[in-house]
Amino acid sequence: MWQTGDVLRMKTGKAGGFTLVEMMISLVIVAIVIAVVAPGFSDLIKNNRMLSQVYAMRAALNGARSEALSQRNFVTLCRSADGASCSSGDWNAGYIVFLDDDGDRQVDDPNDQIVISRVLDEDTLGISYSGGDWVQFDGRGYVAKGSQGTFTVCDDRGENHARGLVVSAGGIVGSAALDPNDPLCD
Repeated sequence: MWQTGDVLRMKTGKAGGFTLVEMMISLVIVAIVIAVVAPGFSDLIKNNRMLSQVYAMRAALNGARSEALSQRNFVTLCRSADGASCSSGDWNAGYIVFLDDDGDRQVDDPNDQIVISRVLDEDTLGISYSGGDWVQFDGRGYVAKGSQGTFTVCDDRGENHARGLVVSAGGIVGSAALDPNDPLCD
């Protein structure tokens, strides 16, 4: 049942919403919050980009070792710009993992099957390897003499944010504790 006061309240009720001044103050507050938070998002994106590259490299190394153990044969990981053959240059261009039947660290034998091929279009990260141009695992999962070392992944933030992977002579791949005082990043 309606009462007289209810009808009056409905007619004289104030419409909800914001005034122009309230809206402008809200926009200024949102702009300030975005200006404070945006640099943190930039670091978050850079960290995720670097970590995904480190994890992909670790997966390729572990996959190469696993393939060497299962095939009881040499498996080589080398840098590759075209995804089909080993090449000199930067690790940033990409890398391949292949079954290396003759153990010469080159895709040349018809039995040399490419297991993993990754071509990178990454100019924001720098990837280097202290072990040289390739990593080769033998049929027992060990790394060939002279090819063990440390992969280092850097970005424009320098040595303080660099990530590393150690490839030991026993074929074990692990995270590297990098010294930020070493000139790792160019």
